Amino acid sequence: MYTPMLRCSLQLSFTRALLSACLLGAVTWTGDAHAASQAEAEDLAASATAISQLINCTPPGGGPVLKVSSGLHRSYCSRLSGVSQRFLKRFEKVEKPLLSQVVPQDQNLPVLYPFGGGDLLTALGTYPNAKEITTLSLEVAGDVRAAATVPTEKLDAALTESGANLRRLVAVEHSKTTNLSNMSLSALPAEIVFSLYAIHLWGFEPVALRYFEIDPNGNLNYLTKDDLKQRRAFHAPANIELQFRRPRETELRVFRHIGTDLSDAHFKKDDRVLQHLKSKGKVLAMTKAASYLLWWGTFSMIRQCLADAAVFMISDSTGFPPAYAKAQGFTQTTYGQFHGSFLPQANPGIIEDFIKMWKTQPQRPLPFRYGYPDNDRHGHMLVTKRETATH
Repeated sequence: MYTPMLRCSLQLSFTRALLSACLLGAVTWTGDAHAASQAEAEDLAASATAISQLINCTPPGGGPVLKVSSGLHRSYCSRLSGVSQRFLKRFEKVEKPLLSQVVPQDQNLPVLYPFGGGDLLTALGTYPNAKEITTLSLEVAGDVRAAATVPTEKLDAALTESGANLRRLVAVEHSKTTNLSNMSLSALPAEIVFSLYAIHLWGFEPVALRYFEIDPNGNLNYLTKDDLKQRRAFHAPANIELQFRRPRETELRVFRHIGTDLSDAHFKKDDRVLQHLKSKGKVLAMTKAASYLLWWGTFSMIRQCLADAAVFMISDSTGFPPAYAKAQGFTQTTYGQFHGSFLPQANPGIIEDFIKMWKTQPQRPLPFRYGYPDNDRHGHMLVTKRETATH
């Protein structure tokens, strides 16, 4: 199991455009022979629309409406609106100017974000032009249909929990993985809520939502209505795909979350996720607030997969250790200050390597936190790139 960690994962959700598309019969799936039927696509889109309207406080536009206590919902909307607007203003003024200089503007490569569950908002903030983003973590996606099946008092409780976690995420840009795990089985699953929230906050429209599994060759098999019905009795769906776009765009973007163990022990038993990641070819990467797992020998397979594929990576100190990055042909550039690891169980030798690297490079200011602070609460950020890569 991963240790409890803080994780940057700021997020918001979707608009009435999806509902209009559903009512017009315009929401369709793309994909292979395993793709869900049109009828199943409409079922999932309608469920997601209902959740979106609830958590984003948008007026119902027809279709299903989730029933919560009106006073509780008004309070939820009022409190969330303020922190969301403050986040957007802060991002535009403080974070965006530096990120736009550091991150490649050509973002046609897939974005890969291990240990990034619940963090689509930060991924889109970092890579705003990305066409495909994949996050991976232990947390499963959860069942988008669950909200329509619970009584009002349980949905009230789920909305209260979602609001508290969203406000915490947006205000301080951190969340514990235990919160995400607890919410994965909620009537409002965390991965779905946070991802729809992120899409909406950055001004996108969702177009489709579907679940998938990965076959032994790394291919995606999209689940039909019957597939989901059979699995519902045993466990919540682990992997979700959201297609989305800006209102005036025609090209679809894709976000996927894969709920899986990323340890070597798991991959040695079942490497289908690893095969899927390898099939992507070259990628842009990111990781942060990842409990320093990329430092561990027990996560060497995901680390090597990432190193083989990444042409550019942005992280906090939970990214590649300096000696490993150098051996893999990367250069690393430091921002902010690093005096030691945020979590005490990190490898002391690697900590010293990071401290030395930060000391020997020019001081580059970082006016925000990107993932964990260091042990003195300083913000820090690391850019790792392969100089010979072509984008």
